[in-house]
Amino acid sequence: MIFKPGYYEAEIDNPARIKTEVKIEDKRIVDVKLYTLKDERPIEPDLAKEFKGQIIDAQSVNIDGVSAASILTKAVKSVVGKALADARI
Repeated sequence: MIFKPGYYEAEIDNPARIKTEVKIEDKRIVDVKLYTLKDERPIEPDLAKEFKGQIIDAQSVNIDGVSAASILTKAVKSVVGKALADARI
């Protein structure tokens, strides 16, 4: 998949209230930041790093995720997929 350069944001409320910022350079995903929204438990830094690495390696949201965090995995795939939809060429 090819993406337009820039920063893309998205947020969702279900299955978890999270927000993402995705950075695209040279038609590739180069950074993914994840944030929890108000009243949600913060995402552990190690989990955020794992999701980021998987998404950058796959250049998509077609990732395995983290088995011990299945609801968060579903939320991350959804919110990052929503941001990437705006970035697609």
